[in-house]
Amino acid sequence: MSRYDPDRSSITASSATSKSDMAQSNDGLHRMNHLRVDDASPAEDDDDYSDTTSNYSTISEDTLPLIREYGHTYHGSGQLLTPNDASEAHRLTAQHELFQLCLNGSLADSKLPLDQYTPEDPMEILDVGAGTGIWACEMAKRYPQTSILGIDLSSALLPEDVPPNVTFEIADATETWPNRTYDFIHMRSLAGGGVRDWNALLAEAYEHLNPGGQIEIAEIRPHFFDADPESGEKGEVGTACREYEKIFEEMCIKLGIDYDPIHRVPEILNNLGADLIRVRVDWLPFQNWGSDPVTQQKRKALAEMVECGIENWTLRLFGLGGWEEKATRALLDRVREEMNDPKLRSLGKVAFVTARKEIASGK
Repeated sequence: MSRYDPDRSSITASSATSKSDMAQSNDGLHRMNHLRVDDASPAEDDDDYSDTTSNYSTISEDTLPLIREYGHTYHGSGQLLTPNDASEAHRLTAQHELFQLCLNGSLADSKLPLDQYTPEDPMEILDVGAGTGIWACEMAKRYPQTSILGIDLSSALLPEDVPPNVTFEIADATETWPNRTYDFIHMRSLAGGGVRDWNALLAEAYEHLNPGGQIEIAEIRPHFFDADPESGEKGEVGTACREYEKIFEEMCIKLGIDYDPIHRVPEILNNLGADLIRVRVDWLPFQNWGSDPVTQQKRKALAEMVECGIENWTLRLFGLGGWEEKATRALLDRVREEMNDPKLRSLGKVAFVTARKEIASGK
């Protein structure tokens, strides 16, 4: 049965039979009705969730009217710079595939002590910026000894039919969090959420980790690199890509948005008192070069993600910064041409930062 504890201001479980309406609490989290999918499509493969292994996620309708611009829809708050439509769902799916390739099939880079937990006494996980819910659902299905809460500012892309150990809620992670702690906090590609104060966000997350709990932050850096420091291979970045990179940075500064926080995250976590801080990076070619089959898989996933991602990351950001849509699209067309130009060799970079909340001495 779905339980809502007003002292914790959090839904701790849900079930397929519950249809109770949840009132909006005063902690900034919008409680949601359980949405039943009576005419769910039959499972197409083993990754789909059957009626015996799934429940109905606690997601609600967004109360704000959608913003319709540039052929896309955006969350009504205006806070999110990326759309909440089918193109963004496609980008997030490609991104999920890319990150799994970078992690050799794993869902996290953190070394989680999952064998210490059971379905009766699960590992409590928070997925911040759940997006389509794909990470939370796959994590829950692979590890039934977890209890996962996924939060997002928008419900538009969240699934309705989910594993029984997953709950979704509408929440703004930049506001004060409810009084609940977790064993693992997962943050992925939050830069498009318009985060302005990463110090405050990470401090809030660290505060809500149990002692010994772990945090993981993953971001794709918004830059084009001309050399792979691991292999020493030298490349060449096109002029349009360099122009785009410069204007993108200017727009972020103008709007007070930090779209490239990952290089500062280790220092922030260290200042908070975290230990076992690790940084993992993966260099990914934009153009079709390199013979390694795994690298080629990553390149294809990156290309698919960037094909719609560069538009989704850019149109609203540049528009808010004063650019006309026609000029923005013309620049994006030039960037796409260069990313597909075999005479050029540029790389993207994915970074994962993991850390642990220090265990008090004597514990």
